[in-house]
Amino acid sequence: MYDKQLAHHLKKFLEDNKDSRYKIKDITKLLRIRKHKHKDLIDTLFKLARNEEIHLKNRKYSAIQIKSSLYLTGTFDATSLAKNKSYAFVIGKEEDIFISSEDTLNAYHGDIVEVEVKYSRNHKKYGIIIKIVERNHDSFVGTVQEYNGKYYLQPDNSKIHTELLINELSNAKPGEKVVLKILNWGNRDLNKLPVGNVIEILGKAGDPEVEILSIIMQYELPLTFPEAVLKELNNIYLGIPQEEIVRRTDLRKLATITIDPASAKDFDDAVSIEKNNDEFTLYVHIADVAHYVSPGSNLFAEAVKRGNSYYFPKKVIPMLPEKISNKVCSLRPFEEKLTVTVKTVFNADFSIKNQEALESIIRSDARFNYEEIDAHFEGEKEIDKELVTMLDDMRKLSSALSKKNIKNGYLSLNIPETEFIFDEDGHITDLQRSRQTESHKLIENFMLVANQFVAKRLSAKPTIYRIHEEPGEEKLLKLKKLVKNYGLKFNLGEERHKALQELLNSLPDENHHRVFDKVVLRSMRRAKYTIQNKGHFGLALQNYTHFTSPIRRICDLVVHHQIKDKINSRQEKFDKNKLLQLAESATEREMIADEAEREVDLKNKLNFIKKHLGEEFDGIILAIRPALMIIELNRYPVTGIVEISSLKDDYYNFMEEHMRLVGRKKGKIYKLTDPVKVFVSRVDDDIYFQITE
Repeated sequence: MYDKQLAHHLKKFLEDNKDSRYKIKDITKLLRIRKHKHKDLIDTLFKLARNEEIHLKNRKYSAIQIKSSLYLTGTFDATSLAKNKSYAFVIGKEEDIFISSEDTLNAYHGDIVEVEVKYSRNHKKYGIIIKIVERNHDSFVGTVQEYNGKYYLQPDNSKIHTELLINELSNAKPGEKVVLKILNWGNRDLNKLPVGNVIEILGKAGDPEVEILSIIMQYELPLTFPEAVLKELNNIYLGIPQEEIVRRTDLRKLATITIDPASAKDFDDAVSIEKNNDEFTLYVHIADVAHYVSPGSNLFAEAVKRGNSYYFPKKVIPMLPEKISNKVCSLRPFEEKLTVTVKTVFNADFSIKNQEALESIIRSDARFNYEEIDAHFEGEKEIDKELVTMLDDMRKLSSALSKKNIKNGYLSLNIPETEFIFDEDGHITDLQRSRQTESHKLIENFMLVANQFVAKRLSAKPTIYRIHEEPGEEKLLKLKKLVKNYGLKFNLGEERHKALQELLNSLPDENHHRVFDKVVLRSMRRAKYTIQNKGHFGLALQNYTHFTSPIRRICDLVVHHQIKDKINSRQEKFDKNKLLQLAESATEREMIADEAEREVDLKNKLNFIKKHLGEEFDGIILAIRPALMIIELNRYPVTGIVEISSLKDDYYNFMEEHMRLVGRKKGKIYKLTDPVKVFVSRVDDDIYFQITE
């Protein structure tokens, strides 16, 4: 029979002697195969040859010869290794390379590595790592642990697949979070772990502030601004010179408001509306950050380096210093501010009559949060009479824009974010799901109008677009198979937007939306920044960019410089190559922000749910995989794992196309959207549930 360990030895032997070909008797002799293993040898050789892992010709065996380039460079992905799998991947530019755990050298997640491709099978490449080109990190954050008199670091990053040996503790104690600087990367073949010294003690593990700080340190996010940046701030004048007021469009007498989250401190957008007979004129005012932050300055260079602001519960790492983000550029009420305004005139049928971009000066009349506006719309809060008519006109325009967006193919996915409720000491007391209300939609609709116009206005020459490419055919076919098995309609023969809209509209209840909105999202490509105008699939827009948040996103700041140059007929500040570089950097920093924010969310949820060990909750099945089910609780926006091995009432077969489990003896079925009762059985690197009925 086929012997996996023997197969590994055979492939290694043939690869080490890749210029030679061997008969079975030669292999038997050279590898000293005993008689009782002879049949296993034949079976193993036959299967390896059939699977194209080795080559067979004229009854002689040899290593697979790769005709194309033998060496590729890519990023090491240790996600599967960290989950105790025996393999990992190197993510290349065009394809991924399978790497056995024995062939990973001493690579760690995110490292740039060089791979020697050994053979191909079923259109996939298999190889070994021969060189570490560049380390992703040379320091790690984690918790100190003691075992048999030695000290180890248990990394916070779950994708770091081994512990790390501590050489010098520097007064750190077990149970404390520390930063470990690597001195030696170890040797996998000799079972030697990487070794490092503790260079910083963050505090006791489990402390809320320490836990967030540990993730900030893990992702090497900047906690302070360089001295050169702070010096430049001294030259920024908080007032507005008269000559600047004279040359701008003066909109200070126009009724203007901001609508933001209650916790917001930087207000980079404000809105106004005027009604003349049946026409509406919408003004979207955006803080003129570009007036204060110029290319070539230390402020701009630091903003490029950060890419965006990073938002964590109770803590923000801003892209720009507080003097700019929270003071001089924040559109605070009753203060005169410099802005770039997109003015849009709508006809009686809410189609756009004309648009223009203006350098302007405004004075906000009121600051509202979303809850206040929603309360007004629902008749539960009184607003100043001067602003009531304006808000009602905004509501009417927003409603019309929503209908037009949906008609054009806008995909509305209801995927709430988690809102954390804290006590005075910073400990989480509750978790809630966010809601997208009418006020959120109003601001979103108005920002879409501005972003779309600016993208179109700049499209004659290179600029930065926010794109979202159409989903791949393979993922859509997979989605179609799945939803068909749940009695849902997804007609791929129709225009893609319409097909997905019909699918979302056909979902019968809230539980189906909780599951299948996420399934649809996973079928989508990731949005990104680029200088190629490929349109935005999710928004159903051909021209789209990010213009409305220059305080917290570098691409918005770049686009501001471009639109201001266009308004003033000036020479552009960025060439095509620079724009491409900025777009790629911004996309990379956005991904880091998303990962860091997700990790903080997970850590907060782990700490919160630990208080509920053993408690029972109602939930629904979000996903099913061969070895586990993913359950989302109803009470809290928390997901956890039910291991299939914990289901003791039967042996369950996994039906991949139907995404369900079927009991072999009793025929019991677990499928997506099913309600279940679970109790919290364990909390470590993830949350684990067990079914109670």
